Amino acid sequence: RLFHQNQEKSLGNIREGIAYAKARPDIYVVMIMVFALATFGLNFQIFNALMATQEFGLGPASFGLMGTFIAVGSLTGAIGSARLERFRTTRFVIIGGMLFSISIMVLSVLPNYTTYIVWLPICGVTALVTLVSANSIVQTSTDQVIRGRVMGLYLLIFMGGTPFGSPLIGLATDYIGIRPTIALCGGISLSASLFVWIKYRNKVTTPADISVAAVLKSANSAQNN
Repeated sequence: RLFHQNQEKSLGNIREGIAYAKARPDIYVVMIMVFALATFGLNFQIFNALMATQEFGLGPASFGLMGTFIAVGSLTGAIGSARLERFRTTRFVIIGGMLFSISIMVLSVLPNYTTYIVWLPICGVTALVTLVSANSIVQTSTDQVIRGRVMGLYLLIFMGGTPFGSPLIGLATDYIGIRPTIALCGGISLSASLFVWIKYRNKVTTPADISVAAVLKSANSAQNN
């Protein structure tokens, strides 16, 4: 017999996951950061392709090498992040987002192909360390009862950011060129990181009790007050 999920119950489960994330500043701040970085920073396919062809006058082989250098940095960041486990806090993600944003802005002013590809691993390291930390925080600091729903929301924000930003980046490139567009993307990500740091840096402590009941009860009490 086919299994039919109760639609009302399904919607209630989704709403509960969203409510839980909203009631946890340490989690929703991470999601804000991931959205900003994924939307405006993680667009290396566009950045590299247009820098290789328009700015450096190079072909597919040079573009492919750019991907290799990004991969080297990403692998280094993924391996290195294992040693940074004790630093994995929401504040660390915000600082990592700032560093990644700055690394993107630096790309826009590098004068030639050699300096550009040498800098790409820095972008890869800062991106992966930040994203691995963000993913780890959301998974390990969420009540296991609701973890799947919160991670679904996290992945929606993360994976949905890049397709949303790519058309905007392409449009900006048509009007102002690739270098100003890269600088603008890095600037937007940095501005978002600074805003989050100023507004939330003292509100992102993980609560002592992360259970769904305790978190939602605390949120309701705060609203009533």
